[in-house]
Order: sequence, then C-alpha cells, then structure tokens
Amino acid sequence: MEGSESRRKWGESMRALLSNTTARRLRLIEALARLNTWVSIEQLVQLLNCTDKTLMKDVEIINEEWGTYLKLDFSKRRGLAIRAGQTNKIKNVYQQVLQESSEFQFLERIFFEPDKDAEYWINELFVSETSFYRMVRQISKELKNYGLTLERKPFCVTAPDERWVRLFYQSYFEEAYGGRPWPFKINQKEMFCYIMRSASDFGVMLDDRELILDAFLLMITIIRANQGFLLNETIYQQPEDIIDQVILQSRNDMVKLLATSEYILVDKWYREVSHGVFYEFYNWDNPQQEVRIQKAVNHFLDKLVKAADFSLAAEDREKISQRMMLWYLSYTIYPYDRTILLNPSESSARNIRRLYPVFSKLVEVNLKEIEKECNFPWAKVKEEEILCLILKDWAHLPRHLDSLRPPVSLLVVSDRGLKHSKMLRDIIKGQVKDKVKIDLFIHSTLFISPVELEYFHEYDIVVANNPVPDYHDDNLLMVDNFMSEADWDRLYHRILRIQNRNWDHYLQELDVNLFKMGGEVYPHRRKKPTIATFVMEEEGTDSLVE
Repeated sequence: MEGSESRRKWGESMRALLSNTTARRLRLIEALARLNTWVSIEQLVQLLNCTDKTLMKDVEIINEEWGTYLKLDFSKRRGLAIRAGQTNKIKNVYQQVLQESSEFQFLERIFFEPDKDAEYWINELFVSETSFYRMVRQISKELKNYGLTLERKPFCVTAPDERWVRLFYQSYFEEAYGGRPWPFKINQKEMFCYIMRSASDFGVMLDDRELILDAFLLMITIIRANQGFLLNETIYQQPEDIIDQVILQSRNDMVKLLATSEYILVDKWYREVSHGVFYEFYNWDNPQQEVRIQKAVNHFLDKLVKAADFSLAAEDREKISQRMMLWYLSYTIYPYDRTILLNPSESSARNIRRLYPVFSKLVEVNLKEIEKECNFPWAKVKEEEILCLILKDWAHLPRHLDSLRPPVSLLVVSDRGLKHSKMLRDIIKGQVKDKVKIDLFIHSTLFISPVELEYFHEYDIVVANNPVPDYHDDNLLMVDNFMSEADWDRLYHRILRIQNRNWDHYLQELDVNLFKMGGEVYPHRRKKPTIATFVMEEEGTDSLVE
C-alpha cells in the first residue's frame, strides 16, 4: 500500500487531462463553494494566477455554459459568489466536463470497444495522428498513477489484477453519470432489482447511491468478462462456497436481465459476480484479520458514542460497520486513489465540518487512532466519506449535535416598549428555538446610562428596532419592527458565524487527548452575561419583573 501512495499525491485526480482553461474554471467554482461567501476579485486573481480580464471572461463562460447547474454573482464592491443553494450542483458540472473531454470520452469508449486500433480512433475522435498520440501519451501517464496500463494494439486498459480496472471504471461511471442517465444497454431498473435481491440475500444494507455503485460494478463485471478480461486464475481455483451457490441460483434472473443485450453469461459467471461484486465476503488474509478490523471499527464507534453521549442503534452500527469494512477491503484489493475529477463526498463533508466542528474533529482524531490498529490510512483515504456515512446512518445524530451547541446570548432592545420586545423574543424563539438565549431590556431606551450600555457588550447579539443612543458595538443588529425576510437571513447567518467562531476558539483550547479517550468534549452551557436589574432574563417570570 505504501508503495502506491508514494507514487502519487493522494486526491490529485486526473485533472492533468483537462485543458488549462477548464481546470482554472473548475478551481474558481470550487474556491467559491469552499469559502461559501463573497470573495474579492483581487483574491481570486491571485489564487488562480490570472488577470482580471481572464477572470471575468471565465465568469461569463461559466454562467453561459454551466448555467443550468449554477450561477456566479458579481458585485463591484464584494467580488464573486456562487448563488445560494447551488453548490450541490457542482457535480453536474463535472459530469458535463467529462462528457465534453476528448480524453475522457476516449477512456470511456475504449471500455466498450477494447478491440480497435489507432486508425479507428483517429477517425472516430476527429483528431490528427499527432494530436491522438499526444493524448495517448498523456492518458498513459495518468493511468499509471492508478496502477493501470493503456495497451495500444488494440487500445484497452489492463492491470496486474483485473479488479483494479473494474474498480477504476466504477469510480469513472459514478462521476460521469451518477446513475442518470444510465450508460449501459441493459434495463436500469431490472439491474437495480437484481442487486437489491442479492444484497438482501447476503444481509447487505444499501442506500440509493450504494445501489447505483454496485449496479455499475456488476455491469462493468459483465462487460469485461464478455470481452475476455477475467479474474485471476487463483480466484477460479478456490472451491465454491455458499455465496457462489446463492448467486448461481439467480441464473434465470441474470439470463432474463441480459436477454435484450449483446452480452451472455460466461463460464463460471457466478464466480465473477461473487468475487468481483460482493468481494466483502472474501479477500481477508485470515479470520484473525477480519476480527481485528471489526474490533477496531467498533472501538472507533464506541469512542464516538461515549464522547457525544448519544446511543447508536444496533442496526445503524451494523450499517456503518459494514460500509467501513467494505472500504477497507476495497482498498486492500486496489490501493489507489479512486477520484477521477471530484470526490463526491468532499462538498458534503465540508458542510458537516462547518455545522458540527467538534464532532468532525472527534471523527478525525479517532480515525487516526485506529490507523495503527488496522495498518490502513483511514483519515487520509476515507475521512470525508466516513463523516458523511455517520451523519446519514446514525439516526437523529444531527438533532442531538444541534442540542449540544451552547446557545448564543441575545438581548432585545426596543423603543416601542416591553410588549414589543416580548413579541420580538417570541418570534425569534419560534424560528431559531434553542439556538439562542434571549433577554429583554425592560427600561426606556430614552434614558440608557453608560453603566447599562457596558452590559450590552457582554451579549453575542443585541437586536434593536432602532439605533441605540451612544452604542455602536459590532454585536448590534438592526431589524424592522416586524422582522423582514432579510432580517431573518442576517440573524441566522450571524448566529452560525458566532457559533462557529466560538467552536474554533473552544477547539484550540481543548486537549486532543480527550478526543482519543472518548471523554467529555462538549462544553456545558456557556457562562451567561452578567444580569442587571434592567434586564429580564429569558427564564424569568414576566409577572414578577413587571
């Protein structure tokens, strides 16, 4: 494993096959998505190493050619930003790039037609012989980083282990299509049904994305076997087992599935399926290895349960454990990066880290801890996918993590009287609930003393419907008498910004050994601001104060 990693920086992907212009435009939208705010033109020009004119031309082309999926907004004062709610569409941009790239289309087409020579492809791709061989050299160089070889007579992809080719193309088809559209000449829904039945037979739990991945791998297995690219002979020499027998019983289903296609069942097709698709039941060096990895995964999950002080249902634990064990085996079979252009979990993991920084740190630290037990680079290779997996499959975990956030302290100041302050408090609590602790200023705003103003500084946010005399602190937030949509947007973003800032400070001071021990890593309720006689506490009783 270490040898493969030393040949190539992990996560580098195959971007060298893209033109400099396309690569720069992808870096632009990635930077804007990552920063998730307005970014100045000067900062972007420096980041992308281009001119202002080139940058603005890129923005124009991005909005024109990729506008179906996302839009970039421009402001002379603030710079550039991706329009809110569209960062999840970036994967569609990558699919379009893969479909429009001659290099990637060549890689895809030689998968389906691995028996064609150079003359055929030069004519098919409408390129000159010089351009074609330049492209071939570039692709060959990139494939070596994935442990693969581009054969030339005829053009096809091979590897020391046929499974490497199949797992590489599984990643390619996921990034290029994601299940929509379906790139194979076999009924997609019937393929899904076959995978679902087989997974159920083996007690494997799949979500929709995992189902699509398995469907891709099965289709790739069928096609490669039909082309004569079979699993190693040592796999065929192994005795048949219960997995082979169960798959063999589905022969009629498989025949029906292939009936309208050009493909047939090769000899011992079930061995190709069992060891090529459901490989999680094989490939352990010995029973002790499987037990050791399972123990490490459970130890990892136990640390999370203890530190977050939240139970993990047995079914959820099994699902998370199953997937982690599969990833371990997949890597031991094919110890290379799977990213073609974009890690599909990268954006989701980034959002999770923003929302739940303490839990994300907990996962990161403890993944590094079990690396020693497993001799496997969990954090380096799978941290983002594991973070997404846990948040998705651990029932009600996001709700619990939200409950652990220390509330933001908020003071409501109104020049329309205490009744109006109470109304604003009720409206805000109705929307943001436990994210804030709200106190009310109960006296007239016409006679606020300097001593009283000093207490205002202790609050994270001071919400006022009009300017507060002699108070200009950054924590002041002006709102309409009846809060507008823009007010809500500014309040919500300020709450998140304050919470994230507080978490950053908290994490800097926290002893990392607490994470390793699975100890108490979440703070108790933050010390609330000093309460003066002119403030009504949220927990107080209105009648007593009045």
